[in-house]
Amino acid sequence: MLDQVTHVENKLAELERVTLDDLSQVAQDARSVLDQVHRIMQHPNPAKTPPTFQSPYIAELCKIDKGHIRHLAEKHKLPYGTKIPGSKAHEYTLEEVIQWVNTLGNYPKRPEGQQGLAIAVVNYKGGVAKTSTAVALAQGLSLRGLKVLLIDQDGQGTATQMFGINPEEHVDYEHTIMPYIEEDQPDLRYAVQPTYWHNLSLIPAASVILAAEFSLPAKAAKKVDFWNFIKRGIEPLRQEFDVIIFDTSPSLSHLTMNTMLAADGLVMPCPPDALDFASSVQFWGLFDDLLRAFRKHDPNLAAKTYAFMTVVMTKVQPSEGHRLVKPWLKQAYGRHINVLEIPESAAARMAAAQLKTIYDLGKAEGTVEAYRRFKEPMDKFCDDILEKIALAWRA
Repeated sequence: MLDQVTHVENKLAELERVTLDDLSQVAQDARSVLDQVHRIMQHPNPAKTPPTFQSPYIAELCKIDKGHIRHLAEKHKLPYGTKIPGSKAHEYTLEEVIQWVNTLGNYPKRPEGQQGLAIAVVNYKGGVAKTSTAVALAQGLSLRGLKVLLIDQDGQGTATQMFGINPEEHVDYEHTIMPYIEEDQPDLRYAVQPTYWHNLSLIPAASVILAAEFSLPAKAAKKVDFWNFIKRGIEPLRQEFDVIIFDTSPSLSHLTMNTMLAADGLVMPCPPDALDFASSVQFWGLFDDLLRAFRKHDPNLAAKTYAFMTVVMTKVQPSEGHRLVKPWLKQAYGRHINVLEIPESAAARMAAAQLKTIYDLGKAEGTVEAYRRFKEPMDKFCDDILEKIALAWRA
């Protein structure tokens, strides 16, 4: 017994206390490592560059016979790409691909006089493929000929990083939504910036936007309906963009609530995992509670409607656990559950490790089967969301 007490005392003597200065050093060291990772991943190009594509991809997007590519290029005066040295194949830039889609693709266009639609991608927790789904959806819709804006509203700036931008190094206060939140700008037009991806613009985020959680509710003292602040901020942008996609934070914050009330459509990525399912239920329960509270102050919210709300299963695996939880999701969300499933895939993991989406890869890196297994459901998901957008425009 005495030996045990002595052993514990010795261990306590060896215990190294962690001070606040230690935690500060941890933050600095971790940031330094992340900066190195960014530099390595972007070497030798400091800025991210779009992928290139080959004829089969154009044929797939435009739903044409790839054997007719040359003839159609001559007939419609479309770019024929650049011949790949040592090969018969031609390579096309992203801008050239979108030119083909705009000419020959049979995708819905925004009717004259209609405004762009806002879509909020939401979830209560991280690790559910929320950001990668938001960015891939933005890219997929742009590949179908739409002009898209992605607004990063997560203080971690993960979506911003996926555009090749280091939030803590290259995103300042004035680049984010904060000048509008602080009422130094009349709307969000000032923050829009072009990206490496043609037809896709970005409003970036960094940790500075966490201050919105204090600024928004403080407006209540000024008799301002702060829950409609984002709605007013994007109003002029609806004329410029066909679709505005919000990547929200993994929480139901004041900013996320604002965004959901500004949105015309809601997308919730959710893996068929018991904890992820339970978290999604908590999310909608809290949303309902907050909405009831806001409606006491603003009766007009009773008239709020959405063109669509869809829950899409992500990171789906052929496991017993996922087979068990899928029926729970289908029963819980009924007509709102998306029939499409986005699988877990080696291609998805490879893309994520490089801060890319499946569309950034352009072509298979690794096995062709893993690439197709992930890309085909994502293509169908983008087509499904585009169909929902088109229906909303016609309504």
